[in-house]
Amino acid sequence: MQKIVLLIFTLIISTVCYAKQPCSHKTFVENYHFNLNAQSYKFTSYHCDENENEFFSEPDILEVHGKNINKSLKNVIGIKGMIGIILSKWNNKPTFYYVSTPSDYTQAFIPINIKNNNLMVDCIYINQQLKNYMVTSHSYCGEPQIVADGFGDEGFEHLFPDFYLDGVFYFIYFPETNLYLSNKEFDVFIGKLDDISFYRRYSSIKNYVSNKYTVIMTNQDKEYRFKESQIYLRMASRESAESFIGLDIIDSKGKITFYDKTALAKRLNKSTIKRNIKSYIQHEKVPLYDEPNDSHPTDMYLVQNDFVKIVDVIWNKEELKRSEYPDIWFKVSYKSKDQGEMVKWINGKAFTIW
Repeated sequence: MQKIVLLIFTLIISTVCYAKQPCSHKTFVENYHFNLNAQSYKFTSYHCDENENEFFSEPDILEVHGKNINKSLKNVIGIKGMIGIILSKWNNKPTFYYVSTPSDYTQAFIPINIKNNNLMVDCIYINQQLKNYMVTSHSYCGEPQIVADGFGDEGFEHLFPDFYLDGVFYFIYFPETNLYLSNKEFDVFIGKLDDISFYRRYSSIKNYVSNKYTVIMTNQDKEYRFKESQIYLRMASRESAESFIGLDIIDSKGKITFYDKTALAKRLNKSTIKRNIKSYIQHEKVPLYDEPNDSHPTDMYLVQNDFVKIVDVIWNKEELKRSEYPDIWFKVSYKSKDQGEMVKWINGKAFTIW
């Protein structure tokens, strides 16, 4: 009996020792250590030459080890067509880095949390270069999702919001139409949250081309200039009638803080800077209106390169969801040599060349 027990024990040991390992040839191994919720975790990603997959052309494996968690996840990271998903470090947190290279270049950062011994994701921070070379920065936070085997098949795409501001950014285009404008500061409208309007301020055409700007928010009287360089427009949920609900602002230490319209209004109300939003006309001839619609035209107009102050903006967000072109009207002030200061409305197309 003792010999039989010894034989069974020997067979078990032999089976364990000679069982095929999950991956005998690991390449492109990356190791990271993170502290999450006062716990230490080791994240390891690697490519396994023996791993075959119908969805990922280059599948990788993600391992996570720590207190009460030992996971090896497949079909989460790797390369599939023109999309790559890797484990990365962003703002001192473990993050899925997503990159897509079609005509609209997109990169996204998806921070990882650990809860109940599961990997969780709920927010995504997206930088997208559109066909007109404008770079958008927007974010979305939804319901937490557990990252498990096969998550990469469709899970990351579910985190991407419906970007209602897409039309606004697509029609932003400021070429150098006159040399005297080359080094003039100008502002570009990028969205509105109730009575707060948001602009990008460029100090010159050169900075516009190189995507260097300051985010400005304004009401009727004041403006606030953000010092932070990483600012994401937080998109609303797909069920919401709103386009976006606030800003995600990342400070120099990598801390992300969400500011809703109440928090943004508090910042703006404390500002001592008088509103000074301005830009220049792109179209050769732009009609002026008494009201923000086509039913109240005047016999006056502006011409290309006229510099105007933007006093107010009305944005029909519902029309943006139905039409390719956003329905935006600007109330502008222009000083004419013949008629003095004129305050009228112009259509948003005035600031594009199309």
